Amino acid sequence: MKIVSEINKEIKKTCVIGIGNTLRSDDGVGALVCAELEKLKTPGLSVFSSQQLNIDLIEDFKEFDTIIVVDAGTDEKSDVSIYPVVEEQIKGIHSSHHVDAALLYSLSQKLYPSKREFFLCAIRCESFTMGSKLSEMAIANAAQAVKILKEFINNKAA
Repeated sequence: MKIVSEINKEIKKTCVIGIGNTLRSDDGVGALVCAELEKLKTPGLSVFSSQQLNIDLIEDFKEFDTIIVVDAGTDEKSDVSIYPVVEEQIKGIHSSHHVDAALLYSLSQKLYPSKREFFLCAIRCESFTMGSKLSEMAIANAAQAVKILKEFINNKAA
């Protein structure tokens, strides 16, 4: 008689980082989405916020299978869009303010090659004035983003 042992699947590690300035109204929508995702206590999910993407994040990202950057947008075709970030040819960097998701992904793959996936979740917003209050559009779209991201993350883990 052959004994079959149950194999525990390793939980895929996912990182969601909300980008934006919480003192510029809807620009802080990424932080709101991250706060809501953190409440879900999803196994393998790490969530944090930052005002902008910077090179230092590469060290944090190397441990994850999937990285999702959540940011406010104004010209999205839908209220919430998730799309893959592809590697780009690295050119000279003149300032840390010029680090976008594609550059960060490309650098992380050069330093720590892996099969990690990198995505951008863009949330349609309308107000970027000074202030800490989000518009009704941003709040509604953030709630929609949380639902979409929860399903997206669960599908990635399967």
